[in-house]
Amino acid sequence: MENFKYKGLTIPNIFCIISILFSLLILRCSLDDSITIVYDAKPADLDPHLRREIVTMSILSNIYESLVILDPDMKPVPGLSVYWEKVDSLTWRFYLRENVKFHNKRKLSSKDVIYSMYRPFRLTNSQYASLKGYIDTILPEDTNKILIHLKIPHPFLLYDIASIFIIPENFNPSDESFCGTGPYRVKNVTEDKIELVKFTEYWDGRVDFERVIYLFIPEVENRIKLLSNGNADIITFIPLSYLESLISTGRVVATPGVAARYIEMDLSKYPFNRLEFRQALNLGINRKFLAEEIYQNFATPANQFICQGLLGFDYNLPQFSYDPDSARKLLKRLGELPTIEFDFAESRAFIARAIIEDLQKLGLRIKPYSLPVEKYWEKINSGKSYFYLIGSVPLSNEGISILRSSFHSRDLEKGFGTQNNIKYSNKILDTLIEKMIRTSDLRYCMKLINEAQRILLQDLPKIPVVWEKEIYGISKRVEWNPRLDELIIVKEIKLKK
Repeated sequence: MENFKYKGLTIPNIFCIISILFSLLILRCSLDDSITIVYDAKPADLDPHLRREIVTMSILSNIYESLVILDPDMKPVPGLSVYWEKVDSLTWRFYLRENVKFHNKRKLSSKDVIYSMYRPFRLTNSQYASLKGYIDTILPEDTNKILIHLKIPHPFLLYDIASIFIIPENFNPSDESFCGTGPYRVKNVTEDKIELVKFTEYWDGRVDFERVIYLFIPEVENRIKLLSNGNADIITFIPLSYLESLISTGRVVATPGVAARYIEMDLSKYPFNRLEFRQALNLGINRKFLAEEIYQNFATPANQFICQGLLGFDYNLPQFSYDPDSARKLLKRLGELPTIEFDFAESRAFIARAIIEDLQKLGLRIKPYSLPVEKYWEKINSGKSYFYLIGSVPLSNEGISILRSSFHSRDLEKGFGTQNNIKYSNKILDTLIEKMIRTSDLRYCMKLINEAQRILLQDLPKIPVVWEKEIYGISKRVEWNPRLDELIIVKEIKLKK
């Protein structure tokens, strides 16, 4: 029997087309249920209590939660604690949310919170150990209430505990297992991909996606191609030299610009240990040109160590002068200087090369080392890099944590200087920082911060360059506004209807 024909199509052909359309429909539904986020490098570590690095925290913030969370403007709001109160100057009470479950279906209790908050104290090189300096004891009042007793008054406790992820009691995530209370649980981890799936018993069901896929692709062109082809929803860490390519593929959004870009150096080594050298660097960098021309106005010149918008920013400080002639005179006092190796991540080569040109105009001999992101961080963390370009993103809307972690003399036992890799130490500055984290008088605290910044601007232990905006490419199927802290929290992303 002959096949029935309709407008040139036989029945088998129609079935074939229907089958293809059905497959495409299933694929489209699958895509609608998932979101793909692409980074340039893998997370530094997936243990929730070790690293305060952007990619690491972005991923883990969707798996784990904390007692208090920071909203997109970095203000404390309820997380696993639905309410808290200050009992006295040294005691805080937190009320845990009811009916919260971990991914292993176990119910959250005060014991889990206490275990999680003490755990960073026992880990070597945890960047969350600053709590150890002022937390005395954490005690359960009952299964849903805890008391935190402080050694000294600390007005910024809420900001600090907002980064302490809660895990089940006695759980050890260092063996590459995962168990949090967040909206997503881990399904699969490979060398270049992490896949999360929706946790169906999540206490707050506000999520638009069933699945989250993280891809780690170093090549910028390949990240942009994925967005262009509809195979990525958010791509990150896009150099400005690729801005035109990015605009043609979808939407471009940027953070408000609180990420700081610094030149850091090992202050124990010559010539970095000489103030004249650091002053010359500061005078020899043309920040206005960098912000306007190299960053195409996606950055502003930095003139201090706390950026505008954070508690502690000093509006009275002038901009740094660009004075290469004075810089050369300072360097002349030091005599002939050795060739200096300058390390930077490949993704920041555009700004690094412009800075190198400025430094070469001063007569410095610079040997550039452009490194893949993983190799770059490996060299920084191992202490083998002595002069390098680095970025820093604030994790709260106050600047005290920047001073405490980056400039206080390194004392991991007390949680000070956890990110002070430059071997900087100033006893007067240490005293000011310790006073400011003890006071609840905001006016007095601001006075101390201003004094601390003036000391830093005299010492210049590292050189502030610009405050930069992070640029993202976003597909037209999602709605998302970047956060100040640059974390990508999936439940804050909406699927366009």
